[in-house]
Amino acid sequence: MIHHVKASRPDALAAVSLALSAAIFAGAPEQARAADAAPAPEIAQVPGDDIFGFTSPSDIGNPGDMAVANENDGRAGKRDGRYFALNQKLEISRTLTPDWWLAGSFFMAHNNARNVTGLPDVNRYQFDGFSFEIAHKLVNRDATNPFAVTLSAEPRWGRVDGVGGLRSNSWGATFKLFTDAIVVPDKLFWAGNIQATTQTSEDPAAPGEWIPGSTLLLSTALTWQAAQNLFLGAEARYFTTFDSASFHHPVGRALYIGPTLAWKITDKIVFNTTYQPQVSGHSAASRNQNLDLDNFERAQFRLKLVVNF
Repeated sequence: MIHHVKASRPDALAAVSLALSAAIFAGAPEQARAADAAPAPEIAQVPGDDIFGFTSPSDIGNPGDMAVANENDGRAGKRDGRYFALNQKLEISRTLTPDWWLAGSFFMAHNNARNVTGLPDVNRYQFDGFSFEIAHKLVNRDATNPFAVTLSAEPRWGRVDGVGGLRSNSWGATFKLFTDAIVVPDKLFWAGNIQATTQTSEDPAAPGEWIPGSTLLLSTALTWQAAQNLFLGAEARYFTTFDSASFHHPVGRALYIGPTLAWKITDKIVFNTTYQPQVSGHSAASRNQNLDLDNFERAQFRLKLVVNF
């Protein structure tokens, strides 16, 4: 005969508790794995296109990205006479890894000057050398850091004097720091650049004699995304030029301020432009003048078209 023993109430509760505990502990690893597999929250980014005028963003693209940029930087106006200069840069670039970017560029120069004190009358359009640039993404934006930072170096050989337009070989390098941040998500963006250029160039009036020089540039820009494909903003750039290659003995400085516009023609094509007059300046050679028109110009502008692949 089999005797059925009725379980007491405490024993029944204990059995239920053990069953629930086993189920909970069995499911814990699955929940942990599910949490690990969940994607990290996406970090908002500053648009990677050239949307700030002369000031560059920190973005270098994704591995495998390629682009061709046609950059036209113009300068106009001296103390007297007629003066116009245009530097054209054709750049081909590729993003090698998430943190490295590479580019090669060819330059053309157009110089037109007449009756400008201290400069020859000239009207020329000529090949102006080439450069090589490598950039490294140093700091990525994340949930606790709103800033991204990129560093680059661009050695360059030139064959035209940038002011007078005469034949003059030059060797130099520009070291750049790019940083940017989101001010208002999806609407307002900020960027800042520091550029230090050092070079030595032939004296156009005495070939074979070399003249050292350097320039320091600080720039800051804000841009507002007025529409899905349109950015409107403002930019300020402050130049200091030196008569040495080591950033000693400043001989001039100039501040430029002006509006910027960037138009995303398509997802792959971006047009960028800005016009900036000199609003303040000082030249060691013309101390009683409000602007530095010995080392700089009355206005500078840019027209830039970038095609991404």
